[in-house]
Amino acid sequence: MDILATLSRGASLHVVGKIFFNVFGFLLHLVLSRGLGAGLYGIYAYGKTLSRIAIVFTNLGSDQSVLKYLPEYSDDAAQQRLFFGLSVLTSLVGSIVAAAVLAVYAPVISNLTIDRPEFIGVLRLFAIITVFDTLARIIHSSFRGLERLEYEVLSSKISRPILRLIGVVGALSLGYSLTGVMVALVVASGLVLGIASYLLLSRFELRPWISSDQVTRSSVFEYYNFSIPLTMKNAADILIRRVDIFMVGLFFSSTVVGYYNISLLIAGFLTIPLMGFNQLFPPIASRLYMNGEIPKLNSLYNTVTRWVFTISFLMAIGAFVYRAEILSLFGEDFTAGTPVLALFVVGQLFNCLGGPNGYLLMMTERQYVLVVNQWVFGIVNVVLNYVMITTFGVLGAAVATAGVFAMLNIVQTIELWYFERLFPYSLNFLKPLFAGVITTIVMVSIRYVMSDTVLLIIGGLTGVVTYGIVLLAIGIEEDDKEFFGKVTDGVK
Repeated sequence: MDILATLSRGASLHVVGKIFFNVFGFLLHLVLSRGLGAGLYGIYAYGKTLSRIAIVFTNLGSDQSVLKYLPEYSDDAAQQRLFFGLSVLTSLVGSIVAAAVLAVYAPVISNLTIDRPEFIGVLRLFAIITVFDTLARIIHSSFRGLERLEYEVLSSKISRPILRLIGVVGALSLGYSLTGVMVALVVASGLVLGIASYLLLSRFELRPWISSDQVTRSSVFEYYNFSIPLTMKNAADILIRRVDIFMVGLFFSSTVVGYYNISLLIAGFLTIPLMGFNQLFPPIASRLYMNGEIPKLNSLYNTVTRWVFTISFLMAIGAFVYRAEILSLFGEDFTAGTPVLALFVVGQLFNCLGGPNGYLLMMTERQYVLVVNQWVFGIVNVVLNYVMITTFGVLGAAVATAGVFAMLNIVQTIELWYFERLFPYSLNFLKPLFAGVITTIVMVSIRYVMSDTVLLIIGGLTGVVTYGIVLLAIGIEEDDKEFFGKVTDGVK
């Protein structure tokens, strides 16, 4: 329970920060979509997608490596500095190279995809953001590796969305269009990097330092033997999570990219609980595995997965039932994405049902299995997207990607059982399923008497209350009672 308390504290911090981040992110995309229109917003969304793809290669998996090596060498400050130094150096060089490629080949990329002149300038400004965001990501991961999540939340989840929203609102208020908005976002990214650097230097003794007497062939091999496979895994992850947007940009207009991207972002809200627990799960899982505490690790895996699914299932119901009303907030052009949003909700629900299976494979030293998974399903996703898009249009992209989400999580859950005898499910999962069925009936019924924003507010609150009452009526698990009892005693 002490581990669960630590993990839940990290999850709670992340969830609070993520809610803050998503609320301001929601406002940011609302302002962008309303201020720019679906066409220009689609250009922004496509450029951001390409930037995020570039960031995967800029740090060669260094943001994940610090999650392993900082806690692993918690008693060896010199080794911590060495591995952190390798992370920073790798990220700096990689981000500059990636930014240069993106800037130089911007005209070529524009000609092959969204062939509009303003897209070239947008890509070049995103190249600068790529450098800032890569370095900031390393620092944010170091906060997680040191299990001081509050600093990551302050810098990444609070400061970043506030600065971005202020910049965008300011640019639009002064009459600037897409280029002015992008300049404001470049400034915001630079400020976030500055804040993260200040927090690291002022609150921690950790510094990136690579000395000739420390750098050995074995230490370098150890680092890149872990980080490079993760880069390969993350590259394949693009094929699963981002190739659909890339291919939508190849086949359709920027307007279609706009409502497709909004649908994907809204469905991404379902992963807030999973991402919350994933903030401190990797270092804790790594420590339990290295100490041979497999039963405790399996119990943690089971509980975390059940909690993640229980929360995400309620969010999925709301997003599915009220999908048209949610999209209408961004403008009438975006309601065309209603069926796309429905499919992504189902796909993300399977993602949450898998729990932290990807991180668990990574921390049990099955990183190469993770790489194979990502590449196999990534290639499958590319093929399926092409076939489905050419057959069914933009809806086919959502069908393909949502299906791959589901298949990948099923396979990774089976692999964890096969390799480590770790399995997250039990009959206790039937409780949120039953509560979800009742909640769905209630929320659908409310649609007959309300509509638009009123429906979202009243229907959403009613759904939350119904779901909670049904879960309480069915009964809370004993380990949950014990955990919440400890939390309550701690507050008292």
